[in-house]
Amino acid sequence: LDGVRALAVLAVVLFHAGTPGFGGGYLGVSLFFTLSGYLITSLLLQEHDGAGSVDFRAFYGRRMRRLLPASVATVAAVVVIAAVSDVFDGVVGLRSQVVGALLQVSNWVLLAGDTSYQDLLAQGSGAVSPLEHFWSLAIEEQFYWLWPPLLALLLTRVHARRRRVW
Repeated sequence: LDGVRALAVLAVVLFHAGTPGFGGGYLGVSLFFTLSGYLITSLLLQEHDGAGSVDFRAFYGRRMRRLLPASVATVAAVVVIAAVSDVFDGVVGLRSQVVGALLQVSNWVLLAGDTSYQDLLAQGSGAVSPLEHFWSLAIEEQFYWLWPPLLALLLTRVHARRRRVW
């Protein structure tokens, strides 16, 4: 499934590169989100079945070690480049986008700035922010903050019900 996720990312990259036949970008993003949700759910179910619970500290620690270093490095590079050059002077709301990227709420920051998901995926959407693509990472991270505790709660309830029935 990781290979299929890589193909989904490739489809998004080809869309952004303007490759003919890859207009829209929705399929790659949707496929990536769907497969990521499936993979994380299966990992959580395996952990719960094996240990009887989910170790949230370990789960979120793995997430942070995997994604946080590259995200912070990217945001730091954008901040440094913006401070020492005029490369991003045309980007409206860059400061709020930096905060949104660091707090994993870029999707909400962009939507609050009158940008729709259609605009984000539109071909040639103008002078774009170097942090524009953090919107999809934000959605994924928000899912990971909500879904594991909800799934653990559901599994606890199902497990308790099975015991009562038995």
